[in-house]
Amino acid sequence: MRRLPSLTALRFFEESARHMSFNKSAAALCVTPGAVSRQIRLLEDALGTKLFDRDHKGIRLTKQGAELLACLSDAFDSIERVTRSLSTVRRGERKRLTVSAPPTFATRWLSPRLGSLMDAVPDIDLSLRTDVADDRQCSIRFGYEARADHRSELLFIERHVLVGTMKFAGQPVEALLERLPALHVLHNDTRLTLWPNWLDAAGLPRTFGEKGIEFSTLDQAIHAARAGSGLAVVDRNMIADELHDGALVLLSPVESTGPYGYWLDIAPSFASEDSVQAFAEWLRGEGAKAAQP
Repeated sequence: MRRLPSLTALRFFEESARHMSFNKSAAALCVTPGAVSRQIRLLEDALGTKLFDRDHKGIRLTKQGAELLACLSDAFDSIERVTRSLSTVRRGERKRLTVSAPPTFATRWLSPRLGSLMDAVPDIDLSLRTDVADDRQCSIRFGYEARADHRSELLFIERHVLVGTMKFAGQPVEALLERLPALHVLHNDTRLTLWPNWLDAAGLPRTFGEKGIEFSTLDQAIHAARAGSGLAVVDRNMIADELHDGALVLLSPVESTGPYGYWLDIAPSFASEDSVQAFAEWLRGEGAKAAQP
């Protein structure tokens, strides 16, 4: 008979170590912080060693805690893979695939292509999320470099163009820039460099992009541009429908690229799953199309 500590306590420890917070792990486990603390104390008593150092700044893993976490993470990953596989068999070989993506990307780029995905990978049950969590098998991320702890690959780089409503078409660009506000997008409370990058590419002064209106999402900026509230520098991949139906028009042939793009991140523990590999292959193909002129 195996002599193991409480599996509940081990689960509470692993969750607390991942979040490095009893409060956050309690929320994830749907229990109180006090319950988490008690389970950790029971585990420490059973093992005869401290797993966390505690002070006014929070909690930190001890050397023994770090050793236990490494072992538990591998063990729980193995259990999760096996139970997910058994669940798939019971459901008739259909595989559940959970993907996270930024809201604008999910709405404007990924959702219109889901029919193609279902044709390419018909045996998956897709769950598309816009929040970030460690249990997502695949994550699409807006950024400018690979993620070191994941299998990370660039799908495509943003291609920025200057757009506005049809009523602005044909007017001199500099006159429009002098008269209309620039619509800016924030990332981590800081303006993205879309405007200065595009103005540099166009050979125009950066002062044209200094005034304007700020938005927390690209989607908000696009809607404001559609309403004629100002001019936007937008990744053309995100406004394919607006350009097609004339809701937005290109006001200049100048196009600037990067430095940001969209990355596919896959945790090593999920990389070998058939559904993940099939989704990644489909996504690479769609990303290659988006990168074409």
